[in-house]
Amino acid sequence: MEKNILQQATPAQLEKAAADNHIALFGANAIAGGGEVVRDGDIVYTYAGTTQHGMLAFPVATEAYMAIALNRMMDYYRTHIPNGVGCWSLDPAQPPSLGVQLLARGFQPGWQPCWMALDLEMIDDSWNIPEGLEVQAENHTDLSIVRGLPNAGINSALSWQLLQHSPEQAQQFVARLHGNIVGHSCVLLSTGEYGVAGIYNVGVLPKQQNQGIGKAVVIAACRYAKEKGYRYAVLNATGKRMYEQIGFRYISHGLTWWLMGRRYITHPPSPNMVAIAEAVGYGNIAALEQYKAILDTATINEPLCNRMTLMQLAVHCKQPASGEWLVQHGAVYSVLDAWDMGWQQRAAMLLYQQPALVNERYDHFQYTLLHIAADRNDIELARLALTAHPDLTITDNIYKGTAQGWAEHLQRREIAELISSYTTQ
Repeated sequence: MEKNILQQATPAQLEKAAADNHIALFGANAIAGGGEVVRDGDIVYTYAGTTQHGMLAFPVATEAYMAIALNRMMDYYRTHIPNGVGCWSLDPAQPPSLGVQLLARGFQPGWQPCWMALDLEMIDDSWNIPEGLEVQAENHTDLSIVRGLPNAGINSALSWQLLQHSPEQAQQFVARLHGNIVGHSCVLLSTGEYGVAGIYNVGVLPKQQNQGIGKAVVIAACRYAKEKGYRYAVLNATGKRMYEQIGFRYISHGLTWWLMGRRYITHPPSPNMVAIAEAVGYGNIAALEQYKAILDTATINEPLCNRMTLMQLAVHCKQPASGEWLVQHGAVYSVLDAWDMGWQQRAAMLLYQQPALVNERYDHFQYTLLHIAADRNDIELARLALTAHPDLTITDNIYKGTAQGWAEHLQRREIAELISSYTTQ
């Protein structure tokens, strides 16, 4: 029987197919986990229990309706408490204000998914696999027991419960090297106008990587989808090179935002603070003037539900007019805030007045201005940081690297040379 699936797709159709496959995944995970799928018009979000993330799946609405639906969603998640909430979107979001609306309600900016697609007629499966490797389709092995296996157990996109609940829709592939589990992947089959095979949960034990095992488990999933009559496979790539070698091609990037912790319950923003944060994110100075009476200096500098300040929100949303208004009303800002807002002279003045700020830590990396300059390859920021005599022994909290180490690893040669010249002065 011929399936109702996507055929002869354009890049735009493949992008929509990747989104639809993720929507199917989020909904199927929720149902398999004993949760539910909530539909508010065309907006869909899920609850999969207290140990899993809820998901707001590729919402599309007008700005006015989105605001109403998001308020209802926040009320829902305060009574159905998940282990955080994610929102996934294509880029640009619809409405374009979606990011500001989410940030105002407590979400944090997330990463950009990298959508890739493969015409299964063009798959390159000629790669040699390691001797002794076997890849089998099996849904009965719970891979959470394999210590150190990436994208398995609670960290898997496609849940173990779904594999048990819907084997006709979701299939797992397990790679064994000389009888020991070393890698895995899963495929989720969606149907309809944009029906494709979504590849998820690709992971290989760290000590067994770079041997072709990752390719083997992806190819096994793709072959399975082709045998089931599918024309296209799609995925969110964490590393493009391996997938390109198999035949996947880049489509586009997406957007994500994340609601973490419990502050949206313990410190819910008032309607006024939501409106103020939105005004900052939109650069709506007239709206900010309307709230001036309740915005004293302490309130302006108090972290929002997502732990961003209003100034940090203005910087993130690239709203210098909002930033200027906030400064005039008592907002404090960091050297990096000033730099990212395009206020280079203010950034330089801050460092001149308080040189110790050059060693201030930023972001979850807890790295310095000079680390950030290396990360961005921002030579002028590096020059500015070096004028304040930074402590070059400071390491970030994730990779434990110095700014010099970052510059060398990222091949930022000019910045690495600047740092080396500074140390020899």
